[in-house]
Amino acid sequence: MGYTTNSGRHDPDAGDDELRARIADLQNELNGLRRALHTRATIEQAMGVLIVSHRCTPQQAFRILVRLSQQHNIKLYRVAQVLVRLAARVEPDRLEPLLRRAAQTGGPGLEPVDSAAEPAEPDSALIALARRLVDADKDGMDGDAREALTDLYELLVERGWVPPYETLATLRVRP
Repeated sequence: MGYTTNSGRHDPDAGDDELRARIADLQNELNGLRRALHTRATIEQAMGVLIVSHRCTPQQAFRILVRLSQQHNIKLYRVAQVLVRLAARVEPDRLEPLLRRAAQTGGPGLEPVDSAAEPAEPDSALIALARRLVDADKDGMDGDAREALTDLYELLVERGWVPPYETLATLRVRP
């Protein structure tokens, strides 16, 4: 390659800069493709959870994931990751209603709220689990407290709460 400077002389280093920039671009593209391959597996697994639980097509399952991602402003990969972990941690009879509601509404708990409506009655089951957690946690996070926390999270999920990934990671796996 022959490049000349403004003074008209040959500058062999000018081509090296362009070559380095091109190599950096290709390296970034390769890293992106590797990330895409890694995230695709998780997205496919989440689609599988939806396909089995809803008996829907892969296209419908993907649309559900996209809708959840857009409505909660969370990357599609993270939604898929949460769904796969949730499917592994929550008992199937509790997972299916949550997934069905997400498929029908685009996400759990997204129904419009009427601010003028009368306040709802307190959720006695939720209050009881919260009290159980407080009582169990007095001595530190032992087995009883962890079980109470898991029960509370599961009830919140049933009520339409979408827990953050960090919360799901702490849930106890039921035998």
